Amino acid sequence: MDILRLILGWNWRVRRLRKRWDRLREKALKKKNPIRLDSLKRLDLISPNLIMLEEQRLGRVDKARISKDIEINLAEVKALLKTKPEELVAAKQFKKMQQKA
Repeated sequence: MDILRLILGWNWRVRRLRKRWDRLREKALKKKNPIRLDSLKRLDLISPNLIMLEEQRLGRVDKARISKDIEINLAEVKALLKTKPEELVAAKQFKKMQQKA
């Protein structure tokens, strides 16, 4: 059991998050402009947290909190990449209308 934890330990989870981030970035670069800009901005916001997990020594609670935050944000980017550009523009216009009211 201890050998399995060493092989599939915390570093494995961080590598998996980095791999998912890389794949989403590649997909974002292939998209057209409105989706591309929003998804790349969100991925750039996730990047410092991911670097912190990779390079700094953190406590177990901090690691878990940051990694869960990264997972949630990556899921949002994945959903954003699946939307159509027209839907994204319509959603932005709807938010502006709500803020004016």
